Amino acid sequence: MKHRTRTLLLIFIIAAALCASWTASGAMLVDPARFILEIEPGQRDGGAITVTNASSVPTRYLAIAQDWVHDSQGGLMPKPANSTSASIAKWIKFNPREFTLPPNGRQVVRFSISVPKNAVPEERRGVIFFAPAFQSSGLAVKTQIGVVIYAAIKPIKRMFEVGLPKASLNGARQAVITIDLAAIGNAHCRLTGQFRLSDPSGKVVEEGRITEEVFLPGERRTIAVSGNKALAPGAYRLHLEVESYGTTNVFRRDYEIQLQG
Repeated sequence: MKHRTRTLLLIFIIAAALCASWTASGAMLVDPARFILEIEPGQRDGGAITVTNASSVPTRYLAIAQDWVHDSQGGLMPKPANSTSASIAKWIKFNPREFTLPPNGRQVVRFSISVPKNAVPEERRGVIFFAPAFQSSGLAVKTQIGVVIYAAIKPIKRMFEVGLPKASLNGARQAVITIDLAAIGNAHCRLTGQFRLSDPSGKVVEEGRITEEVFLPGERRTIAVSGNKALAPGAYRLHLEVESYGTTNVFRRDYEIQLQG
């Protein structure tokens, strides 16, 4: 199963102490930004990535595979290939690794992941970075666009848990809900959801959405969602729903809370 998202993951690595503008020769587009694969042990799967030269000059591009992990806020941090326990670097092949494109030219880069027969059920991850190979005078600026790859070895268990939420009022008397979330299966969870606040009479006085948060297996974080209406301190009922990509389970629960602040 493959899940592709059109939103580009754009990572700028600027090797300079001063700011520099992005040059036209570094302009490129990469599609898609993500692959989510589910593979049987002993089998192979992969995909195709399209790189477009969006600049006005011919440009040579390089492709390199790396590992990645999450930082404490859930952001992606690249790591050298084969440096993490979840690396796919030894399993992945892709071609071409270097190519030149004219203005508006396109190149399809195909990759495949071969899973050993004795692979344990778990999720492996990697990223293929594409970067223009050019030398600029003055400040050294390197632009990379990465395609994130998740490769889960079957059988797959996408499971998550939701801790007891806490609620308070901020300085603008808006409700702030903090929730402990964790992925407890062997593959990552992409958690989304919604919340609703009702007063003692049952009238809904606030509602909002939980935007997508990615949790790697074993990862636990606290997120916060806020309302936009001014509320009075007092008793409310919180209705919370959380769900994940790749599962049919939806967490639904009501809580009696006190808003103070």
